Amino acid sequence: MANLPHNPTSHRLPPGTRVGVDTGGTFTDLVLAIPGEPLRIAKVPSTPDDPGRALLEGLEALGVPGAPGATVVHGTTVALNALLTGRTGEAALVTNEGFEDLVEIDRQARPDLYAMEPQRPAALIPRERRFGVRQRSWPSPGPGGAVEEAICPTAEELDALCDRVEASGVSSVAVCLLHSYADPEPERRIARALRGRGLECTTSSGLVAEYREAERFSTAACNAALIPVVRAYLERLDGALPHARLEVLQSSGGGLSAARAASEPVRVLLSGPAGGVVGAARAAAAAGLGAIATLDMGGTSTDVAFHSPGAELAGLAEEVRVAGHSISVPTLDMHTVGCGGGSLARVDAGGVLRVGPESAGADPGPVAFGRGGTQPTVTDAHVVLGRIAPMKVDGGFLGGSLDLDVDAAMAAYDRLGAALGVDRVRAAEAVIDAANASMRRALGVMTMQRGRDPRSTPLVAFGGGGGLAAAELARGLGMPAALIPASPGVLSAHGMTRAERSVDRSASVLRPLGSVTSEARSALVEELQRQARAALSEGEPLAQEPRYEASLSVRYRGQSYELSIPDGEDPEAEFHRAHHARFGWTLEDQEVQLVHVRLRATEVLPPGGGDAAASAPGPAPAPIEERPVVFGGEQLTVDVHQRDQLREGDHVRGPAIIEEYSGTTVLPPGSEARVVGGLGLLIQDSTS
Repeated sequence: MANLPHNPTSHRLPPGTRVGVDTGGTFTDLVLAIPGEPLRIAKVPSTPDDPGRALLEGLEALGVPGAPGATVVHGTTVALNALLTGRTGEAALVTNEGFEDLVEIDRQARPDLYAMEPQRPAALIPRERRFGVRQRSWPSPGPGGAVEEAICPTAEELDALCDRVEASGVSSVAVCLLHSYADPEPERRIARALRGRGLECTTSSGLVAEYREAERFSTAACNAALIPVVRAYLERLDGALPHARLEVLQSSGGGLSAARAASEPVRVLLSGPAGGVVGAARAAAAAGLGAIATLDMGGTSTDVAFHSPGAELAGLAEEVRVAGHSISVPTLDMHTVGCGGGSLARVDAGGVLRVGPESAGADPGPVAFGRGGTQPTVTDAHVVLGRIAPMKVDGGFLGGSLDLDVDAAMAAYDRLGAALGVDRVRAAEAVIDAANASMRRALGVMTMQRGRDPRSTPLVAFGGGGGLAAAELARGLGMPAALIPASPGVLSAHGMTRAERSVDRSASVLRPLGSVTSEARSALVEELQRQARAALSEGEPLAQEPRYEASLSVRYRGQSYELSIPDGEDPEAEFHRAHHARFGWTLEDQEVQLVHVRLRATEVLPPGGGDAAASAPGPAPAPIEERPVVFGGEQLTVDVHQRDQLREGDHVRGPAIIEEYSGTTVLPPGSEARVVGGLGLLIQDSTS
């Protein structure tokens, strides 16, 4: 990777300045929030060979090289890409003798139920780097659920273990013992011995203090394998920002110091998409919306999530699978499809049109970007249909700085149309229909498959391509409205500027809920608060007491998985209600079991600076031009509006195009957009 430039400047930005940085497959987005000033935004081409280079170039574009004195909150795909491609670091596993293969056996679930020859992902840590240690713990006599260590490795055995691990040549080790969720000390003792040899150690109980060893071991193994990759990236980036504080967004939507992200990279696997959900939630609140479905259409993929105000911990997924590996740290519940603006369109050997998951990425990008791309993409389809066009005024797509090659896009779709036996317009519409169908299915996963009715759930669409598809997606699913936030193409980065640092802690209980008194739950919550507060402070005094939220993971006895509910006065009644809402039935005569108690501690940020968008006073907005645009095979002449001329309360009736720096919003015939609170565009059918 190329060396990152070192910034020697000593000019500091005002206190409270924050920079959000979202690294995407095509563009890296940056938002600068200085207290008392309007937001500054920038989009620069991503640099896949060295993602940090685009971040520093973006800071230069914002006029704040190195961001001295600011907090830079980074959403990065470095960990995710390493796991998806298998390019992780070399790590070792230390576990109980006889359980060395547990990370490979996992739950024995078939990844594809109907595949004749199912392919499971290869274990991140190969068999030759898994080491057994003579250790056993089991339940102590009497009530309480405590465990005792019955077999303990001797000092000589620990020395021999360290010798074997050192000889394997690894620098990172996962220490995973059975029952460490109830007694973490045996893991800590082994980790201390390994750290004495200069090895980086991940203890499974340090990440996930919960029962279910398969998920806990998998999480720790992934973390250990990611440490060499993520630590190297963050240390280099932190060194290039000597006068700024670097944080990384967690998959749960909270911030994390760069030092903790380097040692716990499994917590930042989905950091980029999480920023979009944070930003969408704020935009929805400003527009007066409640529960929403979010859609972030970027250059390579589209991320879909569901957000309910006040859900907090109860709205998080307790386990996700990434590249086939189980990850059991708190994560926003999201679904991703390989469909974005850069998704490639092609005709397969059977003559069927395919769109994605392959992408043109940042280099060469879509054909219309003029960087050498030859294969048509979804973005090129919008260019062919006139929905994206060269800008004639400042303030349009990327401020008019991107000189679109319309002729090249047309030629690419002529070739695709010839392969399909249609003209280029019909080919372009077919590509957009295929992309929209993929995104509709993803929205269905987060609504109908989660027991939520899309007909009562507004859509919040953002990312560079969100506004292009939002109206048609909402109409196709019968959703009541679609909201396009201000500066939608950089909303994820905007969300990061308001991401508060957070720490999650949990404990397994595994007892009947009725036998755990409210006093006992309170005592456990207080202990988790103490642990979380210490982790959040990182050795420095906190400006004020964190905000705490506790939740209970509860199930009927005999069930395999739990529902998360708030820790309230009558958790059993709340569980029955939540279970009925999710599944449509209850077993009120069945014993209810308390499985885990979870707690989140969150720092409290002062009120933020910067405005989502400025609405300058002046005459009523008027179209800046007219343009031929194709809808449903028919070419119409439509009005084109510049978004920064629209003010709260303004209406734009479709068919129309609304352009701005970071994206384009398409209003098909029969739709209407109204500017609402936060200067969001609320799109509804004009006949409704």
